[in-house]
Parts: sequence; structure tokens; C-alpha cells
Amino acid sequence: IRNGIDVSVWDPARDPHLAAPYSALDRSGRAECRRTVRERAGWPDDTTATIAMVTRLVDQKGIDLALSAARFLELMPARLAVLGSGSADLAAGLRYWADRTPDHVFFVDGYDEALAHRLFAGSDLFLMPSRFEPCGLAQMQAMAYGSLPVVTDVGGLHDTVTDADRHRSAGTGFVSGSVDDGGVVDALHRGVRAARNTRRRDAIRRRGMSQDWSWATPAAQHLELYGDLLDS
Repeated sequence: IRNGIDVSVWDPARDPHLAAPYSALDRSGRAECRRTVRERAGWPDDTTATIAMVTRLVDQKGIDLALSAARFLELMPARLAVLGSGSADLAAGLRYWADRTPDHVFFVDGYDEALAHRLFAGSDLFLMPSRFEPCGLAQMQAMAYGSLPVVTDVGGLHDTVTDADRHRSAGTGFVSGSVDDGGVVDALHRGVRAARNTRRRDAIRRRGMSQDWSWATPAAQHLELYGDLLDS
């Protein structure tokens, strides 16, 4: 049984942290949210895909895989904005790339609630290359906000994200076939390519935003399970 997200907090139609509200039916406000993120990062407001990460800086989250992918951002082309705290070594790696390639990597060491919401709303893609993930919340928050998740095929990520290249009419994101540098870069490249195709990007985005990521279904499944256990 998957987790749910608090849809009273994670709702782009009524999120006070966003520059403009939007919904699955009217996504026009997303352009202003995207511009706000680029302005914060010091990037031009162009068509280059923006990738976000809001994460703990720990080995589980595959931060080293994101660091490896940073070498290819200029070639994709894409930009990566990361908000997170944790391991000093992983933070140092992100600072290295942010200092070396400020036009392509932006890093905030720590946690900022408002910025977290803005990154979900203002990014084209959301990177979550976890080594293991019992369920995960960020991929669901990303889809609720219209950011296409790029994930590894583990645990709850497998259960909640459908690869848009393998399932053209049902895809909600891009799933790496392996938990390694090559798989993550390939999934990111496929995501960036889809983000450049307005019609395809919007179709994937709409599918993710239209799903019910609340606790309603998981809660009902838990109650049913408990009932079955009591009856057994």
C-alpha cells in the first residue's frame, strides 16, 4: 500500500508559496512559476529544460548518480536546481558543480519550505535516482505539480511512476532501467527530449496531475487490510 500526500498542502491551485496558481485543467500559471525559479537561480528564461531535486543528501537518494549526470547537462541541454541537506561530502560535490557550472547547476544547502514548493512548480523534470525507496513522497508531489519525474525502478517509484516511452498512452514520467550512471543519464535524456515536445510534455503532465495522490485510497486499503486480519 503506497503512501499519500497531504493535498491540502500540496495543491498548486491554492499554494501560497507559488508565484501563480494553476491546475490540471488550467496550467497557464506554470510559466510564471518556471520564470520565478530561473530568476532565483540566475538563469535566463529560455527553453532549456529545468530539472529539480528536493531531497535529503544521503546515499539512499542516489545523489552521486545526479552528480555524475551533471557532467552531461550542457549537452542535453538542461539545468539542475537542487535543494537539500545531509552528507557534507555530497553537499560539497553539489557545490563543486554549482561553482564550476553556475549556468547549469544551482544548489541550496538546507531546507526551505517555500523554495521546495517553488521547485516542484517551476521545474520541467524532477530527478529522484534512489537506490531504494519504500514508497517515496517527492515523486507524487512532483506529478501533482506537473513536474515529470525521472526515477529509478525501485520500490515505491516502480509502483507510482509509469515510463512514458514504454507506455506511450499511460506514461507519467521516465524510469531508469538500472540504478547506475548510464541508466540515470539515459532516463534524463529521454525526459529532456519529451520536455521539448510541447504536446507530448503536456499530455504526460496532465496524466500525472489528474491522478489522486491523496491518502483516500491508501487509507481505505489499510482499513480493508485490518478488517481482513481481524476476521482471519
